[in-house]
Amino acid sequence: MTERAPTFLAQAQAMLRQHHAAENVRQQQQGHGNPIVSWMDETNGFRFVAVKQTVHWGKNWVLFPNFLDYFMKKTLGHEWGECEREKGQHPLFRWQQKTQAYSGHKVGEPKVKTVVMMGFMACWLHLAYALYLIAHHDEIPEPLLKRLRNPASFMPAYHEAIVGAALAVAGMKISCAETKSGSMPTPEFRAKSKLSGKTYEVEAKRKNDWKAFTGDVTNAEFQRELEVYIRNQIHKASKKKLTNPIYWFELSIPTMMAEADWHAVAEKAEAVIRDSENSMTVHGQPIAPAYIVITNHTFLADEDVTGRPCFGFLQTIKIDDYPFGRPMEIEAALEGYDKHRDIFWLMEAWKTASTVPITFDGSPPELLDSDGNPQRTVKIGDMIEVPDMDGQTVRATVEEISSWGDDKAMLAVGANGRHWFVAMPLTAGEAQAASRYTDAVFGKDNASRRLRDDDPFDLYEWMLKSHAKMTQEQVDKFFARNPTLAHYKGLPLKEARVRVAREYTKWTWIRSQQDKAAKAQAAAANETA
Repeated sequence: MTERAPTFLAQAQAMLRQHHAAENVRQQQQGHGNPIVSWMDETNGFRFVAVKQTVHWGKNWVLFPNFLDYFMKKTLGHEWGECEREKGQHPLFRWQQKTQAYSGHKVGEPKVKTVVMMGFMACWLHLAYALYLIAHHDEIPEPLLKRLRNPASFMPAYHEAIVGAALAVAGMKISCAETKSGSMPTPEFRAKSKLSGKTYEVEAKRKNDWKAFTGDVTNAEFQRELEVYIRNQIHKASKKKLTNPIYWFELSIPTMMAEADWHAVAEKAEAVIRDSENSMTVHGQPIAPAYIVITNHTFLADEDVTGRPCFGFLQTIKIDDYPFGRPMEIEAALEGYDKHRDIFWLMEAWKTASTVPITFDGSPPELLDSDGNPQRTVKIGDMIEVPDMDGQTVRATVEEISSWGDDKAMLAVGANGRHWFVAMPLTAGEAQAASRYTDAVFGKDNASRRLRDDDPFDLYEWMLKSHAKMTQEQVDKFFARNPTLAHYKGLPLKEARVRVAREYTKWTWIRSQQDKAAKAQAAAANETA
């Protein structure tokens, strides 16, 4: 019994690491909100999916989008669908018809096949996913469903659903949406952050069409129309006098933009926001502080576009400690980042919600076979046959793994008290999955993407995760080794961990900037010489 205990413990630890790694991959796909809850009845062939506390089931749900197709039809109502289909006016049925003609499954074809995403497919999937996310975290407001069912109000309501989905993925509780008409102006959403406890009021508006030519976003006519639209929306939203307001404006520019074009749009929008910040008034009073999110989902304005291009950025009005767009000492910048973390998380959630999950359990879609079954890849803790240092084939335990280049991985293995490295080729799917989701796909629980060397907040997030489990003894030793920080010794453990992460971030960032400046100076001196 005593001999088996260490083996059992090692197996349990390996399983725990693989669980954490799988959760890492799942969160990259599904965000920080409630995960997809699903299971199979293999005997009868039924797939079950829980949406909050309601369980749905069906057959032939091979991929998550198969369920989403069912869920949107059920949510909007089959009876309404049959009636509206005959009228032929609602965009949903046009998108559905185009999708079925383009990618519908034919007899003899594999259940899973790769197709180029078209705008009409993206329109259908994103709405279905948005409705699922709102329902899985709260309840879909009936007025929102009513507007979605009406062709005249459908597109503005679609934008509200996308915003609601981003709030849900951010882990915010949608406590109230615009459900009643009355004299008091109300927002589309109220969302309470589980992280900070703050409640934000969200105003979501979409531009219906463009009179100016959109093929060149730098032309004067387009720029004037953009300026008028943003300024008018800020003024209308400010009149509502919301609490902790987030103004979310969707531009729906129909022409495909390169990143440089979007930068031109963002630059003009920021100039309008800064001018509004300094000059705009409501009832004779300066407008109040607010966050402003501006997005563009090309497929909402051009359903035949190839792909699902979308852009977005965040700006503020009269929030002086917002740590972007202005010079700040590093400590103040990190303090501002922590204060506004809800909003940064929201923007990351919007990016996550912009990609609909393919699998129910978070398995990388790159590892699915043609029937939709996940193909297992090598993971840390596996026993595999590899050549040892003498060229003999032996069974060894995978102790560490790291993707290397575009088509291989380097494995650290061990057997019989010996440890060595071997290279292993990766399939195209494995290489793509590792590139997209990091080495967590191989069961590596501490895998992370490469840090952005121009972003101190990216470094800060990494430091926070690295020091999240520091013990009180470790914290005390840190402050003892650094007498200049002794005044922080009385902090509660949770706050002390944050302080340690901040100090390491500052030291690392300042050193990296000094090194960068020194290299630039040396390069300039060499050019002069």
